[in-house]
Amino acid sequence: LAQLMLTLLSSCAQYSSNKEINDPLESMNRSVFKFNQGLDKYILKPISTEYEKLPENVKKGVSNHVKWASTPVTIANSVIQLEAENFSTSSIKFLLNSLTLGLYDLDPETKYKTRDFGSSLAKYNVSPGPYIVLPILGPRSLRHFSGNIVDQSVSNGPKNHSYNSTTLPMSILSNRNRYSNVIEDIYNSQDPYLKAKILYTENRLNSISSTKLLEQQKQDEQDEF
Repeated sequence: LAQLMLTLLSSCAQYSSNKEINDPLESMNRSVFKFNQGLDKYILKPISTEYEKLPENVKKGVSNHVKWASTPVTIANSVIQLEAENFSTSSIKFLLNSLTLGLYDLDPETKYKTRDFGSSLAKYNVSPGPYIVLPILGPRSLRHFSGNIVDQSVSNGPKNHSYNSTTLPMSILSNRNRYSNVIEDIYNSQDPYLKAKILYTENRLNSISSTKLLEQQKQDEQDEF
């Protein structure tokens, strides 16, 4: 399925600017978005409501574990992006928190930037490609989705499905609970699909862009006027 989508979508028009989101598959995307809304309403939201009743330290432990389990992806992509400080910081913190399987953060003061292969592609000027909405996983750019496939393949290996069976469901549940207010705000908007698309695009840009790139983008926008 992934190979089919990559082949199909690679022929679509390229992303032109941050102010114009490339969405050539809007009709299909809206259908998938509507499906995700139904899935959220009847399955994820009720589960999230019960999850919210758990003690805060339990929910924090789940969130910590999810972040810890994804750290090897950050470590690998920090190397690709030549970010030595981020590589060393994330590596040391991953090894330290391995003592608790990530359930308890033994060094909460140490911070690092989350990196994935999609952000590595962005650093080397690969176009985001068209906007797509995936079942369950939600909004992505083609570049982001392609990066997800590579990250999962590299971090888990061909015979290890532990991430799919445990950490991925935990991640979906933890994020649904964490961003419940944002999700409700999207659903209550005049056009939930459009609002979700804009919020995703802006958040993704901010998460992968360095300060230098953001400053260059602002300068380019000023030059247009």
